[in-house]
Amino acid sequence: MKKQWIALLLTLALALPLCVIPALAQPGPEPPSQAKTEEPRQDAEPSGDAGDSAGDAGEPEAPEAPEAPEETEAPDALPPAGPSSSPIVVRPDGTPEASAGGSTMDDELAFTGEDDFRYLAFEDLRDRVLEGSLTAKMLQESIASIDAMDYTDMYQSLNAQMTSLEAAQMMYAQIPVASEMEGAMQGYIISNLASSYASLSATVSDLASGKLQKDSAAARKQLKNAQDLTVVGAESLYFAILELEQTKGTLQRNLTALDRSLKEMELRYELGQVSALTLEQVRNGRAALQSNLSTLEMNLRRCKLQMQSMVGASLNGSLVLGPLPALSQGLVDSMDYKPDLSEAKTRSYDLFAAKKKLDEADDSYEDTRESYAQNTYNVRSARHTYEAALYEYKMAEQSFEMNFRNAFDSVKDYQQVLNSAQTSLAFQESTYASMELKYRQGNLSRNALLDAEDELTEAKDAVETARRNLFTAYRTYYWAVNYGVMSSGQSGT
Repeated sequence: MKKQWIALLLTLALALPLCVIPALAQPGPEPPSQAKTEEPRQDAEPSGDAGDSAGDAGEPEAPEAPEAPEETEAPDALPPAGPSSSPIVVRPDGTPEASAGGSTMDDELAFTGEDDFRYLAFEDLRDRVLEGSLTAKMLQESIASIDAMDYTDMYQSLNAQMTSLEAAQMMYAQIPVASEMEGAMQGYIISNLASSYASLSATVSDLASGKLQKDSAAARKQLKNAQDLTVVGAESLYFAILELEQTKGTLQRNLTALDRSLKEMELRYELGQVSALTLEQVRNGRAALQSNLSTLEMNLRRCKLQMQSMVGASLNGSLVLGPLPALSQGLVDSMDYKPDLSEAKTRSYDLFAAKKKLDEADDSYEDTRESYAQNTYNVRSARHTYEAALYEYKMAEQSFEMNFRNAFDSVKDYQQVLNSAQTSLAFQESTYASMELKYRQGNLSRNALLDAEDELTEAKDAVETARRNLFTAYRTYYWAVNYGVMSSGQSGT
């Protein structure tokens, strides 16, 4: 009989961890360490007057897919502006665009229809990233895992396991022991059962108080923020590729101009007007410029490969980016600093995480004060921990407000830079027209006319750069207002 009892105790001792571990694993995953991505777009929309501050621009049609069907409205598109709102931008299909926070450039537009992703429009970028990026897919699955949790079923299951553990404790406590070894084995099993019961009890308590649900919601918010940052990173890469392509065009023009100068130098060298050293210096300058152009083309290819990876396309480095949508003056004028800042702060994950840490430090401090005398080192340590968390939150809030102010001011500054560049372009156009007339009259050389044409092209590039910087700065403001995302990597250059 004793041997049977010993055998039973050993069997249960070996089997116990196999029962306890799954039970402890059921309450749910720890909050993931990934950052939040985007809230569902209905959740991310600003409401009321604050929603009229950070919208987006019109939609350029994709050049390679002019017959692509248009979407009337995306399923998760933001609601139209209220009756009192006047349309700021009218799209090619006649649909009015709302202002800043009430609409977006990329949320309501149709795909271009390209299957091989050789052409990528900015309006399609967000959807392409969320559907094609492996990082975005991984984050979405993690979000779905949290959404799939059934807290009611979990509560019932944990209570049933606790009842079973309690019954097992009572059964083992009634088993007679005849030796010290049997007593030690019985005590070990009962101790394990008690530890498992306490762990499950704590989880059930967290469920009942809502702490577990709050932790899961915080983890989901962090994952949504990570998704937003993935899209923001793709937009920054899009802007960088456009800038590299413009720089490539500039270098190619400089190379063409240098070739003209080189031919002139070679002729003058044959006539004995310049030395061999001067001619060699021009040739060396051309070689250096050609090297810079080759390096830029390699970097451009790398960026396009990275972009193809982010949208789930074939990694061949062959990608054509569409132009940026036009940004209306009305959207810039609709920016309102105070209400937009308030809206941005409510959506910021960084401020949410800092406030969560502060609340946890506050709860810990209050618990310590209840458990220890007021002047003990435990209370003093907990108070300092709380104060550190308080300063950290204030610092995060101050940093967010400063970055938001910089984003707001950058839009206004780039607007005046664009106006100045457009004025300079008008002057260069007049100058070129005058020089072209002189050339036709035979009073100007062809090389001089080509140089004037290069200066005109540079003025056009300056306007394009200013327009891109303005759009980039506005996107930074838009992401802050609508999603609480403040990324310095997306500011204008």
